[in-house]
Amino acid sequence: MDTKRVAHLAAAVLLLLAATAQPHIRINPTESAAGGREMYRMRVPNEKKVDSIRVEGEFPAGLSVYAFEPKPGFKVELKKNDKGDIIGATWTGALHPAEFLEFGMLAINPSVPGDLLWKFVQYYADGTKEEFTGPVGSRLPAPVVRLTPPPPPAPVSNRP
Repeated sequence: MDTKRVAHLAAAVLLLLAATAQPHIRINPTESAAGGREMYRMRVPNEKKVDSIRVEGEFPAGLSVYAFEPKPGFKVELKKNDKGDIIGATWTGALHPAEFLEFGMLAINPSVPGDLLWKFVQYYADGTKEEFTGPVGSRLPAPVVRLTPPPPPAPVSNRP
C-alpha cells in the first residue's frame, strides 16, 4: 500500500474516532419488543468545562412513559399533551464537567415494530446548548430504539 493511501486511511480512522468520541445522550436498551414494557435509561454525559444544567426531552410518538426514577439534586418536570399523556420531560440540576448520570423511565412501547426516535437538548451554564435531534451518523444524532416484533407466546402444555 502506498503512503498516500495509508495517510488517507489513517485520516479517515481519526475522523471516525473523533465522531464517536463526541458526548452524546444515549437511550438504553437500543432494542425492545413492540407492545412490551421497558425500563429505558437516558445516559447524559458532560464533557464540557462548565456544568450541564438542564436536559429537555421529547419522547417518541406512541410511547407511553408513565414513571421516572428520582435522582438526588435533579427535578423532573413533565410535558403533557391536551389528553394528559406524557410526551416529554425536562430534567433540571447540575451535572459537573467529566460526570455523567443515567435517568430511568418506565414505558409501554407502541404495538407496531419500527424505530422510536428520541429528541434531547442539553443546556449548559455558559448559555450554550447541544441538540441531539439529528439523523443517525450526524454529529449530534437523536437516539433511536428499534422495536422488534413481540416474541411468540409460549406453547401451552397439556401435561397435568
